[in-house]
Amino acid sequence: MQIPHRALGIVREIVTEQGHDLTYAYDDLVFIDHNAYLLQFTNSPAMLNLYFNIETSDDEVQKMEAGLLESAEKRNIGIERKGHYELAQAGDNNVEIKFFDTQKKCRLDPEN
Repeated sequence: MQIPHRALGIVREIVTEQGHDLTYAYDDLVFIDHNAYLLQFTNSPAMLNLYFNIETSDDEVQKMEAGLLESAEKRNIGIERKGHYELAQAGDNNVEIKFFDTQKKCRLDPEN
């Protein structure tokens, strides 16, 4: 199956299968309801980066990560857990995103 560049429809399927909704997509980032995590498109259409909000508990992270990996795998999409992020107010109507990279690899990488 050929996966289109930045396949937002496939990402929506993965996320909604886990009981979540997409709330906002901006450039290469896809924000999920309640900001528990976000997904980032990569140069490879078959790979997504996963970042969890620093306020999300470890138990929730483990549960959500497992579900996302399973849903993505059904669609031949790989997910790499990259780390955490934090949202901060940055002036009028602007939000700053700070990324904290952990370099933890997830189990599925369809290109390797």
